[in-house]
Amino acid sequence: MPGSSAASRLAASGGVLALATALLTVASPAGASPEPAFWVSAGGASAGASPGCRTAQYTTVQSAVTAAEAYESQRRDFVPTIEICPGTYPEQLTILQSLVLTAAPAGPNAGPVTIQLPASVGGGVSTGLSSTNCQATDGANGVQVPQSVIEICAARAGGANTTGVSVAVRGITVTGPWSYQGCYDSWYGILVGGGATLSLTNSTVEKIEADPLTGCQGGVGVEVGSSPTNQIGHADLSNDTIESYQKNGITVDGTGSTVDIDHTVVTGAGPTPTIAQNGIQISDGATGSVTDSTVTGNNYTGTGDTSATGLLVFGGCGSGLDTHVRIVGNRLTDNDEGIGLYNYDPACTKAATSATDDLACSNLIKNSHGYQGGTASADANVTGFGAADIGYQAGIADVGNHDVICDNAISGAGYAPLGATSSLPSGTPPAFVRPIDIVSGPTIAPLVYGNSFDGSAYHPA
Repeated sequence: MPGSSAASRLAASGGVLALATALLTVASPAGASPEPAFWVSAGGASAGASPGCRTAQYTTVQSAVTAAEAYESQRRDFVPTIEICPGTYPEQLTILQSLVLTAAPAGPNAGPVTIQLPASVGGGVSTGLSSTNCQATDGANGVQVPQSVIEICAARAGGANTTGVSVAVRGITVTGPWSYQGCYDSWYGILVGGGATLSLTNSTVEKIEADPLTGCQGGVGVEVGSSPTNQIGHADLSNDTIESYQKNGITVDGTGSTVDIDHTVVTGAGPTPTIAQNGIQISDGATGSVTDSTVTGNNYTGTGDTSATGLLVFGGCGSGLDTHVRIVGNRLTDNDEGIGLYNYDPACTKAATSATDDLACSNLIKNSHGYQGGTASADANVTGFGAADIGYQAGIADVGNHDVICDNAISGAGYAPLGATSSLPSGTPPAFVRPIDIVSGPTIAPLVYGNSFDGSAYHPA
C-alpha cells in the first residue's frame, strides 16, 4: 500500500512475511541472562565506531553466522543479531537459520559495510559453488549449481521447502563482480530458497555481472525462489538499491514464491546491444506487489528478436500463472517495455484461459527512445517484435485474462501511439509501438480505464 510502512504491510498480510516480522523481534525472557553479542570487525575500527567494533570477537561474517546459528540451535526462542563493523569483507555467506545481519553503529565517516565476492571465486566456476540442501536436485534437473555472494537456504535434506526461517539484512552493500568470461547462468547477489524469507532494507546490491558485461543470461541481483528445482522463496524489499546487474535486478520465481517491493530503485545498464535486461521479474507462478519504486534503464539495442522490460510478469507456457500481482505507484523510465504482463496458455500461443487478475495502476511510465520520422533513434529497440527488423516498445503490454490497467500516465516518443511513424504488426518497420498494447496476445477481457498519453486521455484500440 503506498505510503505504508514495511512493518504495517507485513502485519496486515497475515502470511509468511508477518511471521518473519514476529520472529525478528523476539525479546529475551524477563530475568534471563544477557544473550551473546555477535560483532564482526576486520580490524582498525575508527574512534567513532561502537565499542562493540573495538572488541569484536569475529573477523569474518561467516564465522559469526556459524557461531550464531550454533547458539540459536540451543535457544529456539532467540534470533541472533550480527553487528558488522564498517569495512569490506571478501567472502561468501551461507545462512541456514533465522538471524539479523546489520551494519553496526559507526561514526559519520566510517564508511559502508560491504560483503564482496572473493576474487578467487569470481574468476571461475570451480570454487564457491553452493552445497546447501536447496541445490539437492540441481544435477537431476540439469540445473547449474549457483555461485552467490549470500545464500539463504532453509531446505531440508533432499531439497524440501520448510517454513519459519527469516533473515533480515539491513544497511549492507552486497557486490560482485565476476571476471570469468565464459558463460555461466547462475550468478546471484542474494539467493533465497528452501521456503526462507528475506527482509532486505536500506541495502545495495550491485555488480552482479561479468566484468565487462556479457550476453550470458546469468547475473541476478536478488533471486527469490527457483521453479526448475521447486525452491520457494519469500522477500520483502524496502528502500533498497539494485544496480549493475547482468540479466535481472530482482527475480521472484516459482509457484509459492512471493515478494513485496516498496520504495526500491532498480537501475539497468541503459542502452546496450549486449543483453536484454529486466529490472524486476515475477515468473512461473510467483506473485507479489511492487509499489512506489523506480525502475529505469532496461534498454536493448541489439539483435535477437527481444526487448528489455522494466517490470516483467511472465507465467504459463507449461509453468504456473502469475496471478494477483499488484504494480502500483511506480516510476518506470527509459525501458523498452515499462510493464509487461504475460500469462500464456500451456502451448504458449495465446493468453491464459483462466483469470490472472493482475493489476497495473497509477504508474508514471516514460520513454524518450523513439522513431521520429520513421527512423529509430540509436537507443530504440529494433528487433523485439518477432522479426529481425521490427522493434517493440510499449508502456504497458498485456497478454493475460481479466487484468486491470488503470490511471497510468504514459509519455515520450518511445511509446508514441499509432500514427505516421508507428504501425500495427501487419504494417511496415521500424516498429510496433504503443502506450498500451492489448492486441498482440490478444489479452482477454481486460479492464482498461483512466490512462493517459502525453497528458491526454488514451484508450487503446
